[in-house]
Amino acid sequence: MMRVEVSRQASARDPSGVQNAGEDGYRAALDSAVRSLARREHSRVELEQKLRRKGFDRSLVERVLEYVCEHDLQSDSRFVETYVRSRRDRGYGPIRIRQELGQRGIAEDDLEDPLTESAEFWMEIGRRVLDKKFHSAPESRDEWNIQARFLARRGFPSDLIYRLLG
Repeated sequence: MMRVEVSRQASARDPSGVQNAGEDGYRAALDSAVRSLARREHSRVELEQKLRRKGFDRSLVERVLEYVCEHDLQSDSRFVETYVRSRRDRGYGPIRIRQELGQRGIAEDDLEDPLTESAEFWMEIGRRVLDKKFHSAPESRDEWNIQARFLARRGFPSDLIYRLLG
């Protein structure tokens, strides 16, 4: 079965190595998109980049993206929700999460709701991360600076860092 798929994919390519928009190329691109989405959620931009790297042409990728969005196989809002939950559970702050989502092609307007939590909520995450990494409050100015930089790299805003470290 694998040989048949490989030969079909090879026949759908033109000499330049880019897969053309024929039916076999469309099926191969759709199959690739669905397999990627089965592993984890992807933003539309991520999925587009992944398909383009695999050699599918622009028009083919657009057709596939329209299909997966139309059939609710890909959703940027679902991607944002799962991504924010995952990064938040790993101890990252709102600034870093916002920046990472921007790099993944998510518009700034789509980020407000998932990242809108109370300062106490983010403080609890920051406290948990600090306790795991440092086990105690800073005793000197140097330790305070080290812990503050750690939280800043994790994406916590400066006002929250000052409140956490005292």
